[in-house]
Amino acid sequence: MNVDWAVAISAFLIFIGIGFASYWTLFEPDANPVQQALDPINEKVLSCMQVESWSVPVSYNSSSSGIAVLHFDFNWPAGTSDSARVLDSGLQLSCMLQGNRMYFEANVQIGQNDFDMVFANTSSPLQCSSIIDTTNSIHATPLASEKSWKISQSRISQMLGTEYTQFRQSLGIARNFQVDTGSGVYGPQPPDKTSVYVKETNSILYETGQPVTIRVKVW
Repeated sequence: MNVDWAVAISAFLIFIGIGFASYWTLFEPDANPVQQALDPINEKVLSCMQVESWSVPVSYNSSSSGIAVLHFDFNWPAGTSDSARVLDSGLQLSCMLQGNRMYFEANVQIGQNDFDMVFANTSSPLQCSSIIDTTNSIHATPLASEKSWKISQSRISQMLGTEYTQFRQSLGIARNFQVDTGSGVYGPQPPDKTSVYVKETNSILYETGQPVTIRVKVW
């Protein structure tokens, strides 16, 4: 009998607790609509400034040191080959693109020499347009590519050159926002005494490899 009484009391207290919890949720304040809009707006704005980019390590093992002309073959995704560049410690090398073959000139050292070939899914003038004598070019080896999303300065410039209302409507954004790109501020200034929510995104500029911080403000 005592056990049945204890079980009944426990069940009663559980139902009372559930009832109070449901009751109080009816009076919880709604989430701030501006704060709720911040993340979706930030994602839409970033998508307009980002490009899909690839980095491909290129390796060459040399038995001597000096200036050498190297080459490798690569199948670029459609529309990306013009943006391809070859870098040595972040500095662009003289390079020439012929079909699916990339030639580049480098100052190599004895032993393993490592380079990076980068390209992106973006319209670009031909980056590797040098004139290189390929008569005695040496084969180098491209390794596995790594894909990432990076902020593009050309996309930033395109946004800065677009009329604000048109840009906002094209993204389906109802609220006002402002974007600080580091190289320019886009959009109106927030009114005085207005609650402003800010989202910061750290990325890398595709064109230069330098760090960049994008700040999106919404009110």
